Amino acid sequence: MSASLYTGQQRQRGDEEEEEEEELNEEKQIDIDVALVIIQSELQEFYSNEKSNISNKALAQRKRVLENVLKSIGKNVTSSSRASFIEKEEEEEEKHLLLQNLISLLQVPKVKETEELLLATNDTILILLKEVNVIRNGTRTMDIDSSFLGFAFSSLLELASGGKTNANHQKIRQSSLKVVFELIRFVKHKVSTLAFFLPGIVSAIVKLLHSSKNERIDDLAIEQCLYCLSEIVCCVLSEDAQHREDWIQGKEVNLPSLNVTASPFTIKYSKEWFDDTVSKVTSVLNSTIPIFANHAHATVRKACAAFSATVLEHCKETLPESQRILLETLLSLSNDSWELVSAFAKGEIDHLKEKNLIPLEMIKVILKADLGFDSTTSKSYSSFFYQENEMRLLATIDLLGGDETSHLLLSSTSTRRELVHALAQRAQSKILLRKIGAVANPKFFELLINDVVTSISSFQHEAIATYVFIANEILRGATSSENVSSKKVALNLIVDEYVSKLDLLSSNDDRELQQQKELLLEGLAIVAETLGPYHIKNTTFLTKVLRVLLEYSGRVTDEGGDKTTSEVAQRSLESVAASANYDSAVELISENCDFVVDLLVRQLRHLDEYPRAPQLFRTVLRLSSKNNNSIDSLIEEPLSVSLQQTLKVTKSSRKLFSEHAVVLLNCFKQVLFVCKSDNTSIARDILLYSSALLESTEFKVRSLAAEIIAKALLNIFSTKEENVLPLVHNLWPHLVQSFRLHYHKTVHLNLMKAVIRVSQRGKFIRKRLYEDLWPILVSRGIAMEFVNEFIDYPDCFARECVAEILATKSSLSLPSFNVGLFVLDEDMFWLQQTFQEAKTFSPERNDTLLRSYDNLHFTR
Repeated sequence: MSASLYTGQQRQRGDEEEEEEEELNEEKQIDIDVALVIIQSELQEFYSNEKSNISNKALAQRKRVLENVLKSIGKNVTSSSRASFIEKEEEEEEKHLLLQNLISLLQVPKVKETEELLLATNDTILILLKEVNVIRNGTRTMDIDSSFLGFAFSSLLELASGGKTNANHQKIRQSSLKVVFELIRFVKHKVSTLAFFLPGIVSAIVKLLHSSKNERIDDLAIEQCLYCLSEIVCCVLSEDAQHREDWIQGKEVNLPSLNVTASPFTIKYSKEWFDDTVSKVTSVLNSTIPIFANHAHATVRKACAAFSATVLEHCKETLPESQRILLETLLSLSNDSWELVSAFAKGEIDHLKEKNLIPLEMIKVILKADLGFDSTTSKSYSSFFYQENEMRLLATIDLLGGDETSHLLLSSTSTRRELVHALAQRAQSKILLRKIGAVANPKFFELLINDVVTSISSFQHEAIATYVFIANEILRGATSSENVSSKKVALNLIVDEYVSKLDLLSSNDDRELQQQKELLLEGLAIVAETLGPYHIKNTTFLTKVLRVLLEYSGRVTDEGGDKTTSEVAQRSLESVAASANYDSAVELISENCDFVVDLLVRQLRHLDEYPRAPQLFRTVLRLSSKNNNSIDSLIEEPLSVSLQQTLKVTKSSRKLFSEHAVVLLNCFKQVLFVCKSDNTSIARDILLYSSALLESTEFKVRSLAAEIIAKALLNIFSTKEENVLPLVHNLWPHLVQSFRLHYHKTVHLNLMKAVIRVSQRGKFIRKRLYEDLWPILVSRGIAMEFVNEFIDYPDCFARECVAEILATKSSLSLPSFNVGLFVLDEDMFWLQQTFQEAKTFSPERNDTLLRSYDNLHFTR
């Protein structure tokens, strides 16, 4: 019982809802009928009294009535079902009349008071056109007179024009252009009529587009302009066989509901008219589309992509001169920075490709022209694309595919060389170079690398940076490709050329060549990344590359140097270590310790062949010092043997002061400053072998030798395990001779301080200083300079020195000499007293002092 009762209630409720819906639809239909009557009457009254003395209040009331009616129609049309609104044949005449009356409202002047009315009119027309723009079984449900169609286009385009920038005017412009678009779609079967209006519509739209540069026309209006332009062009110049056949033969289009007589608003097809129209439309497209393809707003660029794809799909044969510009636009936008644009453009390209509407030959022409192969062809097209076409190049290569691109660009020797030259002109395009490296097949990749390497070896040092950059970026692309393993044959060419160039550039410290050096060093790291760990460890790669990277990593010396290049070399060294699966460059050195030690010893023995040996020593020793000096013990014995052999060769050939002395001393310096301080064996050997170089005629050699000897003495002295006095004994003759021949205050006095410090604060050399060195100091007139410098070490002065100093009283001043004697040792305390007893002292009164010293008896 309850179930049947519930079912009955449901049926009753359902019947009531159906009755209410029918009543509602009937009310809506009545509303539309009533609205049509109101519009007709108000139009007649509104325009008949426009110039009379009717009050403004009455006009405003009628305007509000029309606005309300239009809004009511819009709501009813939107909410009504299509079945109740457009399927009944008896309504066709009524709807046609309604559309004409709505279009008549567009002649209302565009002033502030009518803005809302015009907006409501456009919105209502737009809603009506969208609802009736439906094709059922190949027939169209309603049509419009050609003369009235011309009035509609003219009125709508007039509303869309103008430089007003307030919000309502922008809305009127947008809605007017939307109505134009729907109206073109509404009558697109009337090709001859649209052909008649084509020049006026295209001219107005293009004028509006170009005025957007100077006027504040919003982006939505620009989009609508592009959509309208593509629609009218495709409707008139489409390759649709049905439309063009009927039009060319001058036949009527037999639509069931079409009863329109011949109209003067038509174009009779002729070849002359068609060619002239195509020429003008082509000119308009080629000059307009590139501008908006580079628009700042993404939605406008998306509209350009839609325009290009639509015209390419429907007018490929009729607009051949625009095909290239449209393809370039679509390809450029397929790699747009905004995904909204790029995704849409890529989708359109895929759609055209599925339909075989993208000519392969045209793509090849575009690719070559963009790369600069065909400058004459590229100049005939818009310059907007040839300023920034990197994105299009990438899209073109993607579209062609790796095999087609390789065959097109790399199969011919002349084409490859042309490509290398073209890439050199746009060398900053990293993405493009990497793309070429990634898609090139192995055979052509090797040929391309060979051509680039040939360019590197052919040009002067100043000109190779561009080609090295090209090779590096192509290699980076190859690293990311799937068939990278098959491209390793070409890498040996690059390694050999890069190492050779780095060896040649190493002797040139010109700052302008710094970029070349850095690019070459980076290239070696890229090659390592491409090879992978197995090939790095099991081929000759490390034996070729490691020496150069270690040498350039040590270019920064303690006196300064090429810091940036050194940093790049260090980064490259770390990159090579990482590519070989080592944790760091330190581990790389440790794991290849035998090779590295052999490298150090070989360079030390052949300094004439390896002028960069100090840089190698610097890098290796400092890296090894980070690993608990693991290499220090390994290098000690071979280094000592190598030093002994070097000394023998140097003595036998009498080239103590040869050009290689600086290189040798710099190697010594790196060893002393990096090796452990308690390693006295190496320090002793270095000191003994460097002592003779104090007598060199070259200041740089003497300066380095003095610095190294001082460091060696202090290192040995600090250990307190070895007697340093025998080393001072061996050093002394060379030091005295250097004072005699080539005295330089900074060099010699700094070394002398180290000697005095390690020789019992001077007591060990007191006698020798007076006998060997003091006469030289006196003869050079630098005795007082020497005394003042070493006043803190009084033990180094023998009593004979003091007597001679006092004997030269005429050159002394009491204050400075009192300071000097104040710090002398206890044995000379009586001498202090003598000076203190002399209350006054001057060069003229020196007899008292001289009498005191006449009675002195010195013992040696």
